[in-house]
Amino acid sequence: MTATRLLIVDSDQRFWDTAQFELAVDPRIEQITRIESAQEALTEWSSLKAGVAIVNMSVPSAATSDLVRKLCCGSDSIPVIALFDTLDDGRVGYAVGTGARACISKSSPPRQIRGTVIETLAGELPIHRDVAERPYLLTGLINEFQRQSRGTAEVEIAACPLTARELKILSLVADGNANKQIAELLFISERTVKNHMTNILAKLNARDRAHAVRFGIQNSWIDLEQAEPVLRLVA
Repeated sequence: MTATRLLIVDSDQRFWDTAQFELAVDPRIEQITRIESAQEALTEWSSLKAGVAIVNMSVPSAATSDLVRKLCCGSDSIPVIALFDTLDDGRVGYAVGTGARACISKSSPPRQIRGTVIETLAGELPIHRDVAERPYLLTGLINEFQRQSRGTAEVEIAACPLTARELKILSLVADGNANKQIAELLFISERTVKNHMTNILAKLNARDRAHAVRFGIQNSWIDLEQAEPVLRLVA
């Protein structure tokens, strides 16, 4: 892994005086740039040349959303680590919804912050740990994905590459069912459900179940209000 630049968007000088000491000793981080606000970072956008960014998202704002969108999207996208004062289901869900690849809090030890930065640089998704440790988070994420989908105008709906059975399983996942429950509902083995989930993730190029559900909601392949897949879209 080549050395890269780290961008920090946060105004807490005291916190970063401590954290930067840990980050600066890592040879994989060659430069640390700290900007106090999202608005300032947007102003200096054209000159920012970072490999990863830590953005304080404790107080949602239009400037923060615009900045994260610019960082995460486009050909020169930069992975974003969401920073919060404290972490809870709502904040982790918000981070996932914006496209952040990881979450940290200001109570996180500096060594853990450095580890999260390095994992993110390596292409990993540390945010999966946060999701896995919060068993009720998936429902909240699904609601957020559905809200975002409804708020997007004139989105082109892609043809669904899933079979009717795969789409049904994805719908049951979106409804909060684990593999064992899905197997019981469909009168199939749990192994068969796992095989279907493997195929679903591969066909959608999805990172995990939540990512696959997001595709399903955004493309209107499944509708939680109907509690059934929209089979007319099956390829």
